[in-house]
Amino acid sequence: MNAAHIAQAREMMSSTVDKTKMYVDMDQSKAYADYRPRYSEEMFKAIVDYCKKTNPDLNLAVDLGCGPGMSTMGFAKYFKKVIGVDVSETQIACAPKDIPNLEFRVGYSDKLPFVKSGTVDLVCSGEAFNLMPQKETFAEADRILKPGGSIAIFGYDLPTSEQPEIAALIQNMFFTMIPYWPKESTQLFDKFQSVKIPYPDVTRNDDLKLKMTIKIEQFKGMMKSTWPVVAYSKEHPDEDFVGDVAKKITDVLEKTGTGPEFTICYNLFILMGHKPKH
Repeated sequence: MNAAHIAQAREMMSSTVDKTKMYVDMDQSKAYADYRPRYSEEMFKAIVDYCKKTNPDLNLAVDLGCGPGMSTMGFAKYFKKVIGVDVSETQIACAPKDIPNLEFRVGYSDKLPFVKSGTVDLVCSGEAFNLMPQKETFAEADRILKPGGSIAIFGYDLPTSEQPEIAALIQNMFFTMIPYWPKESTQLFDKFQSVKIPYPDVTRNDDLKLKMTIKIEQFKGMMKSTWPVVAYSKEHPDEDFVGDVAKKITDVLEKTGTGPEFTICYNLFILMGHKPKH
């Protein structure tokens, strides 16, 4: 999204969304766990390498707004222990139970009484920080971080495709859904440019990409995991919003003879900061 699109989206977004109800439906949480994009190994390595610059220990990471654990799992191979925290009981219920160094808890980003002060090497949040009380969350992150520990806030923008006709269909779909996003989601659209980590040593990485080859059923599942689709569908129960878009994409694939799969592309973005050692 360019600046004009972001400004337009901000005007169209809702200021009345009850964020406590956004990810409570079990079907939505299951779709989230099954179909949402998986972050690239390149992204996890970029964050871990940044952490090591001021703190070689990778003992404990806390993943805020972890959902069913996509980013939590990605950090598990680097840290001795990772704690995933989310306000949604259904999201936590869909998180993996069989990874020994992962722990998941229902909780709030600004209230982490189960984490001791000064014990955490990385506090991170993927695709969720826009929905959190940010000043209070930064204060709690500062409490639990070790001196030299790191904060990493990351996410991805709206999907597109290398196939122009499909890219146009996806873009139109998301513009239809904009009024069902909470206004805080513009922070995702502008790649967290407006978020200010309260440390002097802060950097960004906007160079990473995420590309997937998916089938129509995967696309439908991914879209049904998003809050705006859930909200739109509740307001328009007689429409098959996702199904109609999927049918149009299928028509494009049949017309072009490119087979049953198509590409989905995202731009990844990471905002990182080091807590001062002194």
